Amino acid sequence: MTQDMQEDSIVAIYDAHTGAESAIKALQAAGIDMKKLSIVGKDFHTEEHALGFYTSGDRMKFWGARGAFWGSLWGMLFGGAFLFIPGVGPLVVMGPFVAWIVGALEGATLGGVAGILAASLTSAGFTKDSALKYEVEVKAGKYLVLAHGTADMIEKARAILGNTGASQVAVHQTKRDGILNLLSDEEVARVSTAETAAHLLDGDEYIDLGQLEQGVRRAVGAATPMGRVLPRKAVHEDTWSKIVARLGAPSTSTGQPTSKSG
Repeated sequence: MTQDMQEDSIVAIYDAHTGAESAIKALQAAGIDMKKLSIVGKDFHTEEHALGFYTSGDRMKFWGARGAFWGSLWGMLFGGAFLFIPGVGPLVVMGPFVAWIVGALEGATLGGVAGILAASLTSAGFTKDSALKYEVEVKAGKYLVLAHGTADMIEKARAILGNTGASQVAVHQTKRDGILNLLSDEEVARVSTAETAAHLLDGDEYIDLGQLEQGVRRAVGAATPMGRVLPRKAVHEDTWSKIVARLGAPSTSTGQPTSKSG
């Protein structure tokens, strides 16, 4: 799955698998595209209740302590994987997020598998802080229900998930978060300092983190207030190039990004 970084995401956290299952069913009943939904959670190996799955034709069969739960979701969601992640334990993932976690595993070096869930979330566009937080929740035995889509779809999902008993529901602008993930700690500090300025200087290039669809812009006079602005001068040139590439902005023959008039 290649997530469109223009799309937003929502994450709901549930203390028990029953809440996560109810949330998926509520989203399905509301007409949310099931191909946009994922669930991530642990299940526990014990001598009495080993968890696993096997394929039977084009279906996946589960057994174990919560086999019925995972089996019912397999009929609703698209794709699934059972993995043992060091530091997390046995992990079941269903939906398009499977591609992110498998990609993170394939890219991990030997001994670098710890933290793979957070790395997967970061690759999917979440900020590092959010990714680490969600990894901690999963380690504690909680379940994540994730969805990505247009702003309208995410708002609809937020209204539904807000009534499903989730311990937390959070909306993420994944394109914005993906851009922020490109910044080093030093650059993050410089951007934060820049945001305290009253205005950009005339001609300064910047992006508005709240209106990324406008692409790279150029400040005009004193009419450009600071706020959610990421100025070009606050980051290294190679970082700016990555940001421009993430935005999909064109470049001129000189290699400088084309900016829009403010």
